[in-house]
Amino acid sequence: MRHLANLLVIASLIAGLFGAVTAYLPPLNLPDSELVGLTLNAPAGQKPGGGAPQALASKNTHLTPELLAALRAGGVRRVLVKEFAWARWSGRWIFLLGCVGLAAGAALKRSGARQPRPSAAGPAGGPQSPERALAAIGAAVDGLRAELPGLPDANARFRRTLEVLTDVQERLVPDFIALRPVLTARLGLGGYARLMDRFAAGERQLNRAWSAAADEIEDEVTDCLDRGAGLLATTATELHRFDSR
Repeated sequence: MRHLANLLVIASLIAGLFGAVTAYLPPLNLPDSELVGLTLNAPAGQKPGGGAPQALASKNTHLTPELLAALRAGGVRRVLVKEFAWARWSGRWIFLLGCVGLAAGAALKRSGARQPRPSAAGPAGGPQSPERALAAIGAAVDGLRAELPGLPDANARFRRTLEVLTDVQERLVPDFIALRPVLTARLGLGGYARLMDRFAAGERQLNRAWSAAADEIEDEVTDCLDRGAGLLATTATELHRFDSR
C-alpha cells in the first residue's frame, strides 16, 4: 500500500504542477471580453520583418482588441499576465485532480501507518516467532553437544559437527535474521541492535566451531560450541528482558 501511495502522490504532484503553471497563462482563444485590460507580465509575440527579433508587446502592456488580434495572427496561443481569474484558468481541473490525488495518497499513507505492527509470524516455512527461531538454533547446538561424546571417534564427531552446523548456518540462522521486521517493531532500532550484537557473537562462535571441525581441532570445536550455546542463551534472555519492559 505504501508503494501505491507514493506513486499516487508523485503522479498528483506532477498533475498539480502542470495545472498550476497555466494559472496566469490564459489562452488567447478566449473571448476578447475576458482578456481586454489584462496586464502582460512578460513580453509577448514577435514583430514581423527582418533584423533582431522584437516583441510585439512588452511587459506591463495592457491587452487591447487590436493587440489580441495581432498576437493571434502571429501564432501566439497564450500570454503571461499579472491578473488571476478562476474562469480564465484552463488547467484548473487538472490542478484540482492533483489536489484530490495528493489527499488520497496522504490518506493511504496514514492508513498504512495505522496498520498493526508486524505480528510474530516468520518467513514461509520458518519459525513463527523470534523466540522459536532462537530456540531452534539453541536446540540444534545443544543436541550436537550432547551427541558428540557418544560418537565412536574424532572423525565421526567432526563429520557430525560439520553436518549440524552447516544446517544451522544455511537454514536456522537465516530464519532468525529474516525476522528483523518483527524484532525492530517490538524492540525498536536500538534494542534490535543490542540484541543482534549478542546474537552475532554467538553465531561467530558457531562459525569458529565449524572451521575447527573442518581443520580437525577437537578441543576448539568443543570450546566454541560451549561459548556459542552460552551466548545464544544470553540472547534469548535478552529478548525476554526487552519484552518484559
